[in-house]
Amino acid sequence: MTLFSHPFKLSCAVALALPALLAGCSSTPQPTSFAPLRYTYLGQINLNASRLEILDNSTTNPVEGDIGPRAPTPPAQALRDMAQDRLAAASSNGSTAQFVIDRASILHETGGTLNGQMDVHLDILNPGGTQAAHAEAHVTRMLRPDPAQGDVDSQANLYDLTRDMMQNMNVELEYQIRSSLRTWLVDAGGTPVGSAIQTQQLGGSAATSAPTDTNSTTNPANAPVTVETPKVDVPAITTPAVTVGSTPSTAAKAITNSEPDAVFPAGEGDDTPASTPKVMSPKAGYLKLPGSSKTQ
Repeated sequence: MTLFSHPFKLSCAVALALPALLAGCSSTPQPTSFAPLRYTYLGQINLNASRLEILDNSTTNPVEGDIGPRAPTPPAQALRDMAQDRLAAASSNGSTAQFVIDRASILHETGGTLNGQMDVHLDILNPGGTQAAHAEAHVTRMLRPDPAQGDVDSQANLYDLTRDMMQNMNVELEYQIRSSLRTWLVDAGGTPVGSAIQTQQLGGSAATSAPTDTNSTTNPANAPVTVETPKVDVPAITTPAVTVGSTPSTAAKAITNSEPDAVFPAGEGDDTPASTPKVMSPKAGYLKLPGSSKTQ
């Protein structure tokens, strides 16, 4: 005789399995496909070199505890792809542009934190192999994933950290190249970027160099125009000499006497005697009225 019936056993099995099923449904599903980390949509940085070499020293000098190779796109692979997409050798001078990966690692730190680090440098080597120019870039980034979303070192978390580091590295590397290797930048045809063509004028040491305008052509519209200023002869003006205290000339006296004085028409105020006699008034008590012979 069985202690429990078959329906009762089935109910107990479902009750025990239900929490596990609910826990599995509550967790967020992890992505299984990841977009490649490529940079072909960005413009290339053309270097004044004949060839480009990519070296990975992270494989010969591994970091202890590195879990980066477990990422969907390992950090070292992402750096190699970026160098191929962004850098180009666009000259024929025999030099070599050497892109070197010094470190590309992700560490799982205590406390559930992912710590990523990338170190690269770019050297320009002369045809003889000596270093002519150098630039380097460094990126570090930390990620603290949510444990409820799965394991800390899951592929999704490793991909997110690698993608974030590559975004920073892409900006930092270009900045360092344009700052430290600006004289080694050319366009796609190998012409130096931003350099003006200088020409030396003939005429000895006094000649100065000036940039040549490659857009101008020799035609009457661009020919120099010479404007001559007409010469104007100005007659010399002689200032008369004036002697203070000298006697006026005869001509000056004639001019002075030819016109009456506006203030003293009769000549008052002048030391020269008047030309007309003055009329004197009769003495007092000698005035006679008209028609009268009596003395007043």
